[in-house]
Amino acid sequence: MQRRFYILALAVVFSLLALLSLHPALRVEPMFRRTSQPDQQWDQTSISSRKRAFATMVCDPELLDASMVSIYSLKSTLTEESVDILILLPETVPVSNKSVRQLEMLGTVIRTPTLQHSTTTCDSYIHLWTLSSYEKIIYFTADVSFTQDADPLFGIPAHSAIIQQSSGSWPLMVLEPSVATFKFLASDFKQHKDLTFHEFLTRSSLAWQVTNLPEGVFLFSGPLKPWAFHYYNDNDWLKYYDPIVFYRWRRTHQEVKGYLNQENEWPNQARQRAVCDSYDPIETYPVQDQFSVLVSTYTPERIEHLASLITYLLRSPKVHTVYVTWHNPKLEVPDSILVDDRVQVLTQEYDSLNNRFNPIPGLVTEAVYILDDDVFVDLDDLAFTFQAWQTRKDSVVGHFPRIHTYNTLTHNATYKVCRPESPYSIILTKSMFIRSEYLFAYTCVLDPALHRTIDDRLNCEDIAFSMMATGLSGARAVHVRPSKPLLDFGLRRGISTNTHHMGARSECVADFINQFWNAKDPLKTSFDGVSPFTVPQVIGGTWSRLEKQIAQYS
Repeated sequence: MQRRFYILALAVVFSLLALLSLHPALRVEPMFRRTSQPDQQWDQTSISSRKRAFATMVCDPELLDASMVSIYSLKSTLTEESVDILILLPETVPVSNKSVRQLEMLGTVIRTPTLQHSTTTCDSYIHLWTLSSYEKIIYFTADVSFTQDADPLFGIPAHSAIIQQSSGSWPLMVLEPSVATFKFLASDFKQHKDLTFHEFLTRSSLAWQVTNLPEGVFLFSGPLKPWAFHYYNDNDWLKYYDPIVFYRWRRTHQEVKGYLNQENEWPNQARQRAVCDSYDPIETYPVQDQFSVLVSTYTPERIEHLASLITYLLRSPKVHTVYVTWHNPKLEVPDSILVDDRVQVLTQEYDSLNNRFNPIPGLVTEAVYILDDDVFVDLDDLAFTFQAWQTRKDSVVGHFPRIHTYNTLTHNATYKVCRPESPYSIILTKSMFIRSEYLFAYTCVLDPALHRTIDDRLNCEDIAFSMMATGLSGARAVHVRPSKPLLDFGLRRGISTNTHHMGARSECVADFINQFWNAKDPLKTSFDGVSPFTVPQVIGGTWSRLEKQIAQYS
């Protein structure tokens, strides 16, 4: 009898333990597979601590860098050590072990939601409500940058959201984890899987309060993002482009790289900060009926001819100012080139081909004409090319076209000189017009890793610039055919005369697209160009001559 009672008692005890272990409040955390080892152990004692946390989610590997910058900005402002920073990595998002280690170095607690009834990101977002070990969670996206102490954000009531006006999404929201809420949302989601996350929450019975942007939070609210501006591919880019805040993001991105020890030192590592920190971008360039000339020079033997070239250019009424980019830091600037008060010399602290695209202090013209010191263009043709640029200001407009190809399967590329009647996709910096905003964008917003690649190769800065201009605006390069021959005095002795030049340029095209444009070619092929208008020649004919004329083409 006692033995039966003992067995029955054990059965009751095990049944109670099984029931307790299956209780929703105690089985919330196993919905996540922990992929990092934070200092805080997620056991039953931590569940009762009811801490607070920030949380974000990576749904696209291309947003990983942007998420790290957002996390770093948050980490830099937090004063309360007990606040966790969670990052959700869905099982369907491929993330390398290296990236996981970098996220751990940023002090994040990594969770991998186990998707049970779908592989959509919306389903993963819902799992935020299962984190019942936290009293309150502030969810943020990579669009958010924190500029001051973020702890006061926990004073925002739960079920509050900041609406991003351009897309209607919610880049910042405050929630209280709850098993009951999770069950309700999970059940409701099965019937509305076609909705986006914010649409789904808006339709739910949860009472969401829309609030203004809190103090200390900056939001990249437009569709143009600083981490992806160079492949935006839309002509409305100026509406959303903010050079100051975009550079601020890039500077933080570089700080993250330094914090994570991602970058080895290189001679020009500080060049971007040195140039861009001291430059104050202006909103508009008031002079639109003239252009500035930006001449690059380096080789000592060309300097003796530079004064003559500058004097010649200043004869054009369309030229506002001539800037000389003095690439050689070891070479003194001779007084002979200062032929006019409209000539300014831009000395360089660093030796880099990228210097030719540095933003220019005091620049007031909307257009910049970039010219090599060994190229001569007729002034009338130059004025006509400026007119052609004025009708297509987002394009790179010039005189030296090149053609490239890119194979999306092999990820290889070619680069060639254009043949007669062939298309083109690149205009060389030997002679080209650009809009002034592109200078700051190239130097201060592009990833300096691209600048480093150019410094290492001593080549291809013009290819990178064309990719940025077309990738940002979607505008094709435009070739202008001058009425008089162009003179190129550097054909025999320049960098481009190296026998390996074309092969090296092909490698640049492939490497730039693969590494910095996510293997998506930003360049576009053009089949037409611009030339000065001439009245067509019309010859009178007779019907009897028609057959003879047609026969000439057979």
